[in-house]
Amino acid sequence: MGLVSGRLHWLAQGWRDLDVAVAWRGATVLRRRDFLADVARVAGALHDCGCRRGAVVATDAYWFAVGLFALLHAGSRVVVPPNVLPDTMHLLADQFDLLLVDEALPVVVPTFRIDRDSRGNNGRDLVAASINADIAVFEFYTSGSTGEPKRINKMLAEMDIETDVLDSLWNHAATIPPTYATVPHQHYFGLVFRLLWPLAAGRPFAVETDILWDGLLARASPQSVLVTSPAHLTRLKGIAPLSADRRFAQVFTAGAPLPRDAADQAEAILGVRPTEIFGSTETGTIATRVQREGNEPWQPLPGIAIDVNAGGCLNVSSPYVLGGRFQSSDLVEVLPDNAFRFHGRADHVVKIEGKRISLPEVELALRRLPLIAAAAVVTLDGATMALAAIVELTADGRRQLQAMGAFRLGRRLRRDLASTLEPSCQPRRWRFVDSIPSGPLGKRQDVALRALFDDPA
Repeated sequence: MGLVSGRLHWLAQGWRDLDVAVAWRGATVLRRRDFLADVARVAGALHDCGCRRGAVVATDAYWFAVGLFALLHAGSRVVVPPNVLPDTMHLLADQFDLLLVDEALPVVVPTFRIDRDSRGNNGRDLVAASINADIAVFEFYTSGSTGEPKRINKMLAEMDIETDVLDSLWNHAATIPPTYATVPHQHYFGLVFRLLWPLAAGRPFAVETDILWDGLLARASPQSVLVTSPAHLTRLKGIAPLSADRRFAQVFTAGAPLPRDAADQAEAILGVRPTEIFGSTETGTIATRVQREGNEPWQPLPGIAIDVNAGGCLNVSSPYVLGGRFQSSDLVEVLPDNAFRFHGRADHVVKIEGKRISLPEVELALRRLPLIAAAAVVTLDGATMALAAIVELTADGRRQLQAMGAFRLGRRLRRDLASTLEPSCQPRRWRFVDSIPSGPLGKRQDVALRALFDDPA
C-alpha cells in the first residue's frame, strides 16, 4: 500500500490558511499557525534526544494532539496508555522512552512537558514533510476484562481512511463551533471522533474533557458536535432542555449499548437523537444506528462487510483493519440487508451446572424487575462457579433495602426472577451500589466488579 489519500498524514502541507481555528481553550482560540509551531518545537526536541517510542498522556486535548503529531514527525512510535494510574505506568514503563505530559505527574519515568519544554530547533524541517502513514504506528493499550494492559497496533494509514469515511457520512466542515467531549482522547473512540476527525476535516475542538453536564452546556456553542458516552447520556435527568437556538448539530456515543429511554431523553434535552457507534480499538468504527423504536439493528459503514463464524461471532472485513479482516468476540445476528443485531460478548457466556448462561440475558431479566434501575452480572470462582449481581436500585428498591436489609432483599429478587430464569441462572450473591463501576466510556470492567465481592457484605 502506498501513501493513503487521507488528510492526517499531510496536515502541515495541506493547511494553506494558517488563521483557521484548530482548538478552543475556553474563550482562547488556538490556530493552525500555533499548532504547527508547537508541533515543530516538540518534534525537534524529540528528534534531537533520539526518542524512538514516546507515550502521550496530556489532559488538555490540544497538547495531546501536539504531542501525538510531534512524535509522528520525529519518526517515533506513538504509545497511548489508557490512563496515568501508578500501576499502569509501572506495567508500561518499558514500552516507551519518554512520557509526554502537560502537567506534573507522580510517575517514576522520564517525562517531557509538551507545553513548555524545548531542546531542539530543527522541528520546522520535520513538520514541513508529510508523515509516511504506512509506517507510522500507534500502540494502544486497553485494560480488557482481565485488567492487564493489552497492546493493539494501529497504522496511521488505517486511521486516515477511517476519518475520511466518517467525514463522507457526517460532513460538518461548515460547523464553526467546536466539537465538545465528555470522553477522554486516551481511548480510541475519543481520539478519533473528538480530535483526529476534526483535525482532518478542518473543524476546531474544545480542549477540555467535561465530566459534568452543567459546565459543558453552559458554554457549548449552538449547532456544535458532541462526543459522549452512554454513561453520561443516562445522567441527563433533571437538566432543562436547551432552547432551539442552542441545540447540538449531532451527538455521537459509543462504548456500550444506549438505553432507548436515554436516547429519548437526550433528544428532549440536547435537541438531537444520539448517533450510536459500534466498533473497537482493533476495528475502528464498524457500524452505526439511531434508536427510535428500540433495538434497531446496526448498519455497517460503507466499505465494511460482515459475517459470522461457527460460534455466531462477528467477522469484519474493513479497509481500515490491519490485514483487512478481524474476528471479534461479539455475538451477533446478521440480517438479510447486511445489518446486524448485537447479542453480547461470547466471553460473557458461561457454563454453570452444565448449562450455558448468557450474562447479558441475566442482566436484562434483572433490569426488568421494578426494584432495579441497572444491573451487571459477573462470575465468582470458588468450590463451584456462581453468579453475582451488582445492582443500582430504583427509589422503591432503596426503600425496600432500608426496610429489609441486603440479605433479605437479595432473596426476594431471586424469587422475583423465578418466573424468568432457572435457579442456575439466578445470582447467588448481591451488591447494592449507588453507581455500577465502569470505564470512561461506560464499558463494564469485570475486575472492578468482582472486587466488590472481595469482602463479605
